[in-house]
Amino acid sequence: MRLIYLIIFIYISLFYSNLYAQTIVVVNVQSLIDENPKYIETNNQLENSQKKYLNSFKEKENELQNMLEDIESSKLILNDDEINNLIDKYNNQLNNFSILIDKFNLHYENQIIQIRQTLLKEIIILLEDYAIKNNIDLILDSTSYLIASNSIDITSEIKKKLNQINIALKYEEFNEN
Repeated sequence: MRLIYLIIFIYISLFYSNLYAQTIVVVNVQSLIDENPKYIETNNQLENSQKKYLNSFKEKENELQNMLEDIESSKLILNDDEINNLIDKYNNQLNNFSILIDKFNLHYENQIIQIRQTLLKEIIILLEDYAIKNNIDLILDSTSYLIASNSIDITSEIKKKLNQINIALKYEEFNEN
């Protein structure tokens, strides 16, 4: 019996260093990005950039719609070969337009991803610095837990520091070619 107590005592003594409480904090990364003034400003600039192209896309869409209406109205007048040529021309233009729209959407989607990644990198640097200065063992994103005390949420502190940094968030204009 004494042997069992001795083994338990030795086991606890050897692994005692792993039994201390860890310091854990949480942060809302999504909020830090979405509410960042530089991100909001850059996102507004991005939207304005998109508006330039949206008008020309609307015009092209109207042209295609008119072309389709012309084909429908010409069916009684033109022979099958002429109608098929018009339909082929319409389909080619519609396909080219769809490809252009897909490129446009992908371009701006990638720009937003790059901007968010730039901000995320800055947030990670701030969190690493905070963890070192405050002896934090674990930082969780607010989406990684169910319930936590507000006292361990450091989002507002990181937000203040992030807003003080002059982050250059850049994007590229869409190029149709």
